[in-house]
Amino acid sequence: MKKPFLYQVGLFQALGVVAYCSLIALFFNFLENYFGNPPKIVSMIVILSLLVLSVAITGLIVFGYPTYLVLNKKIKEALIALGYTFLFLISLLIIFLLIIL
Repeated sequence: MKKPFLYQVGLFQALGVVAYCSLIALFFNFLENYFGNPPKIVSMIVILSLLVLSVAITGLIVFGYPTYLVLNKKIKEALIALGYTFLFLISLLIIFLLIIL
């Protein structure tokens, strides 16, 4: 099996985070269209629970492979993969900001 290049790992991790955020945005859009304005306490519980779940999922997406590399004593590669992930995430954020402006 061919080893993935670290920039590819970073790109796919960034795209995974963007895809997950897109799914959450669609979920909120669905809730708003389907339920209208639910009671305030229910909204807060859903949002905070989803926040905790989202932190766990995006944490796995972003830090999963670098953690695997660190556990295999490849710290330099782990940091490079994280760097590429953050670089691609920032690039995608800038692209989205330019699109909406």
